[in-house]
Amino acid sequence: MEEEGDILPWKGPWTVNGDISPSQVSLDDLCKGASGTEYFVFNDFTAHSAFQVCQGLGGFVPTPQLPEEYNTIIRTITEYHTKISSLCKSFWVGISDEKEEGVWIDIQHQSQLHPSWSVAEPDGDKLENCAIAEGPQQFADTRCDELKCVVCAVPRRPVWKLLGACERYQRNVHFVALQDNSSNLIFQGYSDFRIIQNEDKSEWVWKDWHTGQTMASLSNAVNDVPIGRQTWTLTKAMCSQTGGSARRLLLTPCGTGYFSCDDASCIPLYQRCDLKFDCHDKSDESGCHLVKFPPVYRPDLPPEINNNNFSQPLPIALYINIESADVDTSSMHMHVNFNVSMTWQESRLSFLNLNEDYTLNRVPYETMQRVWVPVIDFTNTKGNHITLTDHQTTMVINMLGKPRLGDNTQPEELEVYAGPENPMSVRRKYSITFQCQFNLKMYPFDEQFCNLELTMLSASSRLLVFDKVATTAVFNGNPQLVEYFVGDVDIEFHNERDFAAVFVKCQLLRRSGFIIMNVYIPSLCLLVISYLTLYFTPSNFQVRILASLTSLLVVATLYTQASASLPKTSYFKMVDVWLLSSIFFIFIIIVIHTIIDRARDWDAISGFRRMAPSPSPSGNVPLSNYIYMKNLRTSSVDNVPLDMENRRRNSVGLSTRNSQSANQLDIQSPPEELQELISFKPVHEIIILGARIFVLAILVVFHIVYWTVVLA
Repeated sequence: MEEEGDILPWKGPWTVNGDISPSQVSLDDLCKGASGTEYFVFNDFTAHSAFQVCQGLGGFVPTPQLPEEYNTIIRTITEYHTKISSLCKSFWVGISDEKEEGVWIDIQHQSQLHPSWSVAEPDGDKLENCAIAEGPQQFADTRCDELKCVVCAVPRRPVWKLLGACERYQRNVHFVALQDNSSNLIFQGYSDFRIIQNEDKSEWVWKDWHTGQTMASLSNAVNDVPIGRQTWTLTKAMCSQTGGSARRLLLTPCGTGYFSCDDASCIPLYQRCDLKFDCHDKSDESGCHLVKFPPVYRPDLPPEINNNNFSQPLPIALYINIESADVDTSSMHMHVNFNVSMTWQESRLSFLNLNEDYTLNRVPYETMQRVWVPVIDFTNTKGNHITLTDHQTTMVINMLGKPRLGDNTQPEELEVYAGPENPMSVRRKYSITFQCQFNLKMYPFDEQFCNLELTMLSASSRLLVFDKVATTAVFNGNPQLVEYFVGDVDIEFHNERDFAAVFVKCQLLRRSGFIIMNVYIPSLCLLVISYLTLYFTPSNFQVRILASLTSLLVVATLYTQASASLPKTSYFKMVDVWLLSSIFFIFIIIVIHTIIDRARDWDAISGFRRMAPSPSPSGNVPLSNYIYMKNLRTSSVDNVPLDMENRRRNSVGLSTRNSQSANQLDIQSPPEELQELISFKPVHEIIILGARIFVLAILVVFHIVYWTVVLA
């Protein structure tokens, strides 16, 4: 017949005999009888051992402040511990002033108390930092290393568990702590198993009293009690270990959601492996194994989704945090300092001791070397660069899924997290120079894009791809670079390639203020100066030509400097168009000045000097205003002042003689030939006027077209 139940087996319904009425009782009501406080009494304990044992039993050392509390403890000792009641006239209380002399602290609540001292107490100064109860409201200080009785107040009937024994049935490893009249501590199991001391009290034994078989024994128990995490000697094969071998077992009263320290005290399970000590014995930070490997694990093979060979490619999520960037336009390079975080699901592994704070779930370097990690190539870099897994790499586990309770194979409370529900992440900082492909046609009013190309190397896109949903890239550095302003950062996926790739596109907006101040404004000023030379006195040829030539040379120098700071291109850039156009316009002005000067020479040789006619008192125009003048000026620029002086003297002499003739004879009207000459201006004046209009027109048209293209 197949048995049912853990404690009492039965098959089928119960048979009712007699006057019995069945009823349903809740578990809370059923367990009310087990509530309350139970007292355990031990002899010959130091104060610190007393605190440790009582805490390990799941209780504390009481501090009876009222006479009723003291009498309850004495009555318990007298009724249930008759053999040592005569020895426990005084017992330890749970206070101490070790941290600060004269300030007595409750060990359990870590709060200050003001005890009721006996007469002339406390009297030990700094030598006596612990206290005993000698009677109702009669405390006395004493040395902490003295051997005294201790009374442990323990919540009644906590369930003790023996972990690490690989037992199939939980009833065989669940116990209740008892104490007989001789104050012998007994751990009575729910079945036929017990943990007691042997007759000579040299060791503790875990024994099946039904069969008489001893499972394991413990010698030299800490504080002479078997509680906590200690090394037992197996007498029966257990957990793939043969009899006679040593094995760590844990006897603890801690319930679900708590971790057992080595001394059997309890802390919340989330405080386990949180990089700070929470247990008094500092055992909560020992043995912090996060990764549980299967029997067969290949770190050179990529994982699969839920261990399904027919599943889709495993997505790898990237998080790229660009901290700083430095762009060199002349070499078309961008040096980037950035953090790369890769996240994936490792379905072959299980995880232990996880915390909600992922920073506490850091995998040690030795374990990280045994785990598969994707390798990514930085494609468009100066040199060969790939992701690394070294001492600068941080591997963490993200606790996202719900845990399941671990089995009884380990001497500690375990919560096991499944790999598919709790992804792994590796993060490392890199400093790499990427090669960019800039289109500088609109320089310095351009917008550039520099790509960070990343290619998966660990496996082809049939097995590994980049996660389009979870992959992100951000720029968290200073966007104000020397030449650019960093704009948006976008991502392009190319999972269709043989090896999946992702492009991180960084938008670079040109900061053109420097170029405008150092190239455009100076060249524009020089261009305006060159244009204004058209308004200089036409006779000052040297001033006009020197001003224009100087402007031309300075603009040419600006063009040379601007070209030297930019990469060589086969096309014209907007700054090239500006400077070359400025050079061309100044060249045109120089040519115009040359034409004007030649026209003045021609006017001087073949034309008349036009003077405004001034009529005589009789109304007739003097003949002296129409005197034909020979041009005595030579073609040499150096002779201009001399010719001008000669013409001035000749003109004065002729005017004097003509004035004398005019007094004698008034001409009624000028000759017809002279009337025809009066209606025309000199050629060089016409050229100057046309040049002003022409140059201004082409400058205006050029600027309209140029800035329309720039702003568009």
